[in-house]
Amino acid sequence: MNRTLRVAGILSFIVVVVFALWAAHSRSARGSSQESFNDTIHSAITNPIKFAKTHFTGGVGAVLVADPATGVPLIHDVVAGSPAEMAGLREGDHIIQVNGVATSGRTLAQNVESIRGFVASSVTLTVQRAGSTNLQCVIHRSSWKSLGVPQ
Repeated sequence: MNRTLRVAGILSFIVVVVFALWAAHSRSARGSSQESFNDTIHSAITNPIKFAKTHFTGGVGAVLVADPATGVPLIHDVVAGSPAEMAGLREGDHIIQVNGVATSGRTLAQNVESIRGFVASSVTLTVQRAGSTNLQCVIHRSSWKSLGVPQ
């Protein structure tokens, strides 16, 4: 499984670089500035991981806020039809671990960054629900366009 993920990662990287080159060339051919071409190439070549994350990341479809009392991520809303909804996450659930790492002591931005990732990859969330034991969910990230969920 890990080998398959590595191969998929390498192929994704190649696709990102080819896409960036094609997009930059297309803009250049349409009369866009050389500076725009250079910026796109620079982004894709010098920092391909950041470029790929910007263009190929997905999430779980939950709007998070920091719990005012604890700072732990609190699910404020679940997007209809999202992976979070399919996994049974609900408004009011607290995310206490992301891939086995505690969310307490981290900023909301750090926790959100660790939940987001490449589309079709998975993340394991441990959720604390009021009146229930902790739930562990493996969620496959997805990408969609929806109000309130930044892309």
